[in-house]
Amino acid sequence: MQESKLCCVTALVLAGSRPGRDSVAEVAGVSIKVLAPVGGEPMVVRVLKTLEASHSVEQRVLCGPSWDVLEGQDFLHDLVKKKAVRWVAPQQGPSLSVKSFLAESPQDLPLLVTTADHALLTVEMVEYFLQEASRAHVDVAVALVPYSVVAAAYPQSKRTVIRFKGGGYCGCNLFLLCTPKAEQLVEFWTQVERERKRPLRLIRRLGWVMLLRYVLGLLSLSDALGELSQRMGISIKEIILPFPEAAIDVDTPEDLALVEQIIEKKMQA
Repeated sequence: MQESKLCCVTALVLAGSRPGRDSVAEVAGVSIKVLAPVGGEPMVVRVLKTLEASHSVEQRVLCGPSWDVLEGQDFLHDLVKKKAVRWVAPQQGPSLSVKSFLAESPQDLPLLVTTADHALLTVEMVEYFLQEASRAHVDVAVALVPYSVVAAAYPQSKRTVIRFKGGGYCGCNLFLLCTPKAEQLVEFWTQVERERKRPLRLIRRLGWVMLLRYVLGLLSLSDALGELSQRMGISIKEIILPFPEAAIDVDTPEDLALVEQIIEKKMQA
């Protein structure tokens, strides 16, 4: 039986910055976090080079940083000037950036979404995720790594863990929006960001029963995504990655130091 293979996706790299102080940027001595050097080059550059090396990525779109910042970065500015990378202005938050891009470029589906602080992203991770997502035949695919895999490899890494019946999972900042229906999930994502300070409104959207099952440890990951899929009228599938590094992005100075250590060790191997 011939394997299903997904190719020619557009990759959207979220490289905006949040207002206010950023400890990673301060430690690295740069204006915004995504410019922090890792392994001798800015994180955002590492991500763009990884996507360029993937045979499944047809074009790269850089959402952010602001044009003023971009003009001061010769490598990034040259990529955009030579049209090797498309640049679009970031919006106020990642979900609004994705929503805006889809509204202006609906033809760019399927769309791989990742972040510029995913400094450990590799071609192997991208190809594995896209291959498994193509087999799922869904509207949206979400990459996750079991927390047990991350903890075994990097016990010192402090990651956000979503705990379900049967084990916890860490996000990977890798999403594949496959069909126009995926816009409904992006809209839901926008609402979650907007109502993060109004938990009762968010709970009503998710459903009290599902919330109670989650709190009691009775909700499995597949059941949660199944319920969410049913409520939204779209199909969402988790793609479990075997790479612990896929769950490590750079949110703190400690993350930055860990990523540097991982890259240095790989370079010496």
